[in-house]
Amino acid sequence: MREKEQSTRIIYVRHGKPDFPHDRLYCDDREDPVLTAEGLQQAQAAARQLASIEPDVDRIYVSPMQRARLTAEPIIQAYGVPHTVDVDLKERPFGAWDGLYFDAIERDFPDQYRAWKQDPVMFVPQGGETIHAHRDRINGVIHRIIERHPGETIVVVAHVGPIRMCVTEALQMPLESYRRLTVDYASLTRVDYGRRQHNLVYMNLYDRIRP
Repeated sequence: MREKEQSTRIIYVRHGKPDFPHDRLYCDDREDPVLTAEGLQQAQAAARQLASIEPDVDRIYVSPMQRARLTAEPIIQAYGVPHTVDVDLKERPFGAWDGLYFDAIERDFPDQYRAWKQDPVMFVPQGGETIHAHRDRINGVIHRIIERHPGETIVVVAHVGPIRMCVTEALQMPLESYRRLTVDYASLTRVDYGRRQHNLVYMNLYDRIRP
């Protein structure tokens, strides 16, 4: 009889809508935006939906940024399990571009902007984190979680970039394909991590009818 492989189940939750312009790069070293009223509703909806499909969760890991921590609060309340804030779950920094609007980047850094659009994997602004370093940082977090929680169900509340990295790595997708993955605000994505292979169970699941 075939032995069923034990998996560590990780549900990734992207934070809700933040009080921050959609056409501007975050600067998490200097700014820490909260959620909008809509974002808070999205967080509540994510917690309800998660509880309806994942009855048992063993631990929750959260990015230190307020938009992630506010999204995690109703999930923590729903399950009543311990949570850990992990700085390595933060979004990718873009160095000299941090905090700038995209039209300002295109205007003030035209050659670099074109290089970024042509090759978003290899290009990195001055002082920014390379996509390979970003991947290694995020994968390090997930590897630690799997080692600490074999066979358990874990929730990770983070950002679009880290979640894309996790799915790309789990499915052994080419790194340049990571931007093809859609991860909406307060959406749920589950990956089951096994010894031999990892399985994407669902992705970008969210309540289409917000309260």
